[in-house]
Amino acid sequence: MLKSPVIKFAVGSVLAIAVAGPGGSVAPTPDMTWPGFRGHEMSGVAANAKIPEQWDTKQNVKWVVPIAGNGWSSPIVWGDTVYVTSAVGAKPFKQPSAGLFGNDYIAELQAQGISGAELMKKIQERDNEMPAESSELRYMLYALDAKTGRVRWEREAIKTLPGGGRHRKNTFASETPFTDGERIYASFGQNVGLFVFTMDGKPLWNKRWPPQPIYLDFGTASSPVVHEGRVYLLHDSEQLSYVTALDAKSGEELWRTERPATGQPRSSWMTPFIWKTAERTEIITTGHGLVISYGLDGKELWRLGGMSMPTASPLSADGLLYVGTGSQGDANRPFFAVKPGASGDISLKPDTKSNEYVLWMQPRVAGYTPSALVHAGKAYLIHDTGILTVLDAKTGRQVYKVRVGGGGHTFSASPVATASRIYFLTEEGVTFVLDAGDTYAEIAKNDLAEMSLASPAIAGDAIYIRTQSKLYKIGN
Repeated sequence: MLKSPVIKFAVGSVLAIAVAGPGGSVAPTPDMTWPGFRGHEMSGVAANAKIPEQWDTKQNVKWVVPIAGNGWSSPIVWGDTVYVTSAVGAKPFKQPSAGLFGNDYIAELQAQGISGAELMKKIQERDNEMPAESSELRYMLYALDAKTGRVRWEREAIKTLPGGGRHRKNTFASETPFTDGERIYASFGQNVGLFVFTMDGKPLWNKRWPPQPIYLDFGTASSPVVHEGRVYLLHDSEQLSYVTALDAKSGEELWRTERPATGQPRSSWMTPFIWKTAERTEIITTGHGLVISYGLDGKELWRLGGMSMPTASPLSADGLLYVGTGSQGDANRPFFAVKPGASGDISLKPDTKSNEYVLWMQPRVAGYTPSALVHAGKAYLIHDTGILTVLDAKTGRQVYKVRVGGGGHTFSASPVATASRIYFLTEEGVTFVLDAGDTYAEIAKNDLAEMSLASPAIAGDAIYIRTQSKLYKIGN
């Protein structure tokens, strides 16, 4: 159960009111909402928000509340309510640690003469938590008062053993929920299910999924997206891969399209992106090897090769689609700017960086875990190791490249932005605030002193940051 004491209270801002919403209630204006992973249209941008440049565990904290259990899902906001998910168990969870989990441990074991099945067993013992190590989990959805942090209600979506393992830097509740202002769509991954509630917490319907094997038992992370009465979900596993559309009111499956096996791993952790242009609306997905675009009928529109680890999610700005994938090392981190209207295979020919529909490509800039940010004419791409590459969004030309904070920091959360500021949250819980200019200018370094891998949310002149055990609302 979520602990209820609020450590700090303060007066919140007045809720702005717009048109009537479901059931005659008033709906909040867009600036008071952050409906899903990375906010509106998965951009990570709240251009009109006025949030502080400096904070710590006390300064500019409107409230902070403990969150029970374990979860790296991002908070979402709808007017006066903040929603967040978590997985709560009776046994302690295997604890994460910051940094990349590379091949150093494998080399150490091999030097000891350990190989084969015994080597894999030791790696799994260190890095993974398997269902046999877990208790039954309560998969929870919490609704918090955005003004005070008080828990308005909590709902147990399901109580069950996890359907697969997880890497200890992942959680059993890493999928960010989504709201369209009519319902809350809380996913706990393709190994558990999707659970849908009214805005005040009444269960409506759910969709359970038969567990599928995920690459190296890393766990799941792809979040749901909702568009014009349909829920879109990506199910990429080592055994079965498909994209599906469900009716948002009933949960009825409207279509399911099997995805090609394009390489190893087949699993994907990205969240599908709804790309709306003057010509059409598309569903953009990334797997290992390919970007594939689908129409709203589930039929493939185009594909683009050259992808690597499919963790980061796409976005669009000024009529272009930006999509890329990363890796732990410096090689094979492609990032593309794609023009609308494509069809068929638009993959680049060898030794080229553009064609009719690919405006430009950079081969070694994309993040491994964090998604890119495009704001004020520039693309910001941060690798987990802290290397930030800033590009001109129209040409792909490098504006500058730097290690954020001077080095020594690792990143999993995706960056967010306001009008003139870019916010990068480290795995250690430090947020670097940068000026959105043409040179690296560090405005502030704000430490919450606890690990954080969840991407922040911005709504109503406040930024919401989830750390390993708490949720903060930070505002002036």
